[in-house]
Amino acid sequence: AQTIHETRFIDHILVHFFLVAIGERIAYIMSGKTVAAAITLAASLCIVGAAGVKQNSPKNVLFMLIDDLGYADVGYHGKLVNATIPTPTIDELSAAGVRLEQYYVTQLCSPTRTSLMSGRYPYSIGMQDEVIVDGHPSCLPVNASTIADRLQAAGWATSAYGKWDLGMTSWGCTPTCRGFDHFFGFYNAFNDYFTHHVGVGLDFRNDTAPVKDMNGSYFTEIVTADAIRWARAVQEKQPGQPMFSYLAHQSNHAPMEVPARYIARAGCASIPSVNPVRRMLCGMMSAVDDSLRNVTDAYKAMGLWETTVIIFSTDNGGNTDTGGNNAPLRGNKATTFEGGVRGVGWVGGGWTAVLRKATSRALIHVSDWYPTIVHGIAGLEVGIPADGTPALDGMSAWDAITTGSNSSRTEILLNLIPSGKSGNVPGQGAIRIGKWKLLHGHTCVWGQASSTYGCGSCAVHDGKCPDGASWEQPLPCPSGGYSPPFCPNGWVPPPESGQQPRPPPDGPGIHCAGKPLPCDFPNSSLILGGTFLFDVENDPYEQHDLSASEPSIVAQLLKRLQEFNATNIPQDSPGVDPASNPNHFGGVWTPWRGNPDPSACAAPPAPTPQPEGDFDGVTIVGDECSASGWSSGPGYSGPALVVRVRVDDGAAFSVNTTANIHRAIAGNHGFKVTIPCNLLRTGMHKVTAESLPLSGEWFTLQRSPECLDNGNKVKCPTSEKVAKKCGANQFFENTYNPPLL
Repeated sequence: AQTIHETRFIDHILVHFFLVAIGERIAYIMSGKTVAAAITLAASLCIVGAAGVKQNSPKNVLFMLIDDLGYADVGYHGKLVNATIPTPTIDELSAAGVRLEQYYVTQLCSPTRTSLMSGRYPYSIGMQDEVIVDGHPSCLPVNASTIADRLQAAGWATSAYGKWDLGMTSWGCTPTCRGFDHFFGFYNAFNDYFTHHVGVGLDFRNDTAPVKDMNGSYFTEIVTADAIRWARAVQEKQPGQPMFSYLAHQSNHAPMEVPARYIARAGCASIPSVNPVRRMLCGMMSAVDDSLRNVTDAYKAMGLWETTVIIFSTDNGGNTDTGGNNAPLRGNKATTFEGGVRGVGWVGGGWTAVLRKATSRALIHVSDWYPTIVHGIAGLEVGIPADGTPALDGMSAWDAITTGSNSSRTEILLNLIPSGKSGNVPGQGAIRIGKWKLLHGHTCVWGQASSTYGCGSCAVHDGKCPDGASWEQPLPCPSGGYSPPFCPNGWVPPPESGQQPRPPPDGPGIHCAGKPLPCDFPNSSLILGGTFLFDVENDPYEQHDLSASEPSIVAQLLKRLQEFNATNIPQDSPGVDPASNPNHFGGVWTPWRGNPDPSACAAPPAPTPQPEGDFDGVTIVGDECSASGWSSGPGYSGPALVVRVRVDDGAAFSVNTTANIHRAIAGNHGFKVTIPCNLLRTGMHKVTAESLPLSGEWFTLQRSPECLDNGNKVKCPTSEKVAKKCGANQFFENTYNPPLL
């Protein structure tokens, strides 16, 4: 017994020094953490074999993620519904591999990327509610290890390209601090494909350095070229080193831009010119298909093909407003109908185990790629995480993909948002268990329910372009109005098919049947909240709501949804932080909080509780002019807040306070500030409402500023135009103390 004890003690010491060595390496990876914490993570890695590759497994993984890819936007699906977008490379490689026909993603960009990288449902780590866009101080929690973290620590070479969209508040949020040796792309949710700008700044990085010499180069092409360049460099430096390449194309996300040579190809040119948006998307998909072909040809030339697996996925359903199509499925991007969450997915490549020429109907979720890659391919353990985050929700699908066995997954949480973020929107949830799929609560997150061509409407193509669209010649497109067919809660055939959208069946507030489109149904239960049950095995197009005839099934799925809700972590969604403005960083979007040294990989500092508030705007009635809204501290508590209203960015001349109370409690407005009417009736003016929380920094209320032109409300021009057109600077503050209820 003593000998055994001593032997175990010696083993313990050896393992300790082994973990210390690994921990010191991982400490560099883990943003804002100590070496001790890194050693703890190392203990959970369980490195298997040289460079973390288990025997008889592929050595290279190419994960290609396509943005806003509709179900009918690949050739092998589109041909079934008279869609004509050609994707010969995608069709060829997927046919030789395994097509996934029960594969689910989330309905929006950032949540899907969260699940992919972390192996978790986004609701469990506060990333479910919305997309992270430029200037929002939010990111994938830095203590959640990513696929790249695990593979990098095991000796894989790791790289990421294209769209990140998992936050850039601090450098610790960015790809080179999340396990990727190399990054070539942009941080935000979208970018211009040629100028590589979003808003007022450049958003393009080579590792952490801004890329300023590629203006005019098409983004899809240059990220593809860099992925090939990097793979060659890795293999020249260390032949045989396993590689994980994450190629996240921005296509087919807006702005809709593509070189004309892609649109001139036969398949795209055959789409009628009266469908310019669809033709543009066709060209973008042709560029994506070429990207896949060029990478696979390069891997073959480097002798890597036989040891490579390709995983291909969309991030959410297609957006019919920008030419995407999900036929024959119901719904659209941003909804939890099948058209929003049932994704295009397949596994292929040169690795013999995936060359099955098969179609899999195993239930697979985007969170499953983490354990599938980390454990199924690399052979690393994925047990209880040591990073302080919830256990993985993903389950390895490697056996189901390579052998055709059943998936161990029987349920998928598709969406869970306890409360909406835009207006007074109730919560929403969606779940699939076996053949049953439940949608509960508010189901339309597409714009405002009452807006024209919003989520409660159906409209046909009218030959015009959506407002704000970006178009390249030779596709002249009459501006203003509405072009693509749009019916996010119904069914939209491909525009080139010549068929019209079909709205949901008549129900409460829906009166579209037999009427010409556009048809608006703002009071639909689909928008205001309801419960819908579908048998998606026998009714994959969600045409028959069975909630009334199957109350016990509804109760079972609702109970499970509530069980998930008990562990929900709401997303912290503060507004745009003015400190993020690229003008503070030489015109380049740059992480703006924490240590400014990229190599420090600093985590975002602990957030300061943010105030809340809305600007209800300016009211002009006779000789009385006022601005009103509400403002409160976190949780609607604390001392009274200072509220000020600025006209044309003027300076303050008085300070008063307003009750710290939410409009929902106060009834109407939380504050009301009187403004001299003579300042608003003539000329162009910008009116901004702000409050002063305990942090001491002025906070701009949501829906502020508001612009007036000769007393009439207009859309605010850019800041430069406002500066030229606005009159003398004036500033007013006043006191309004609403009664406490």
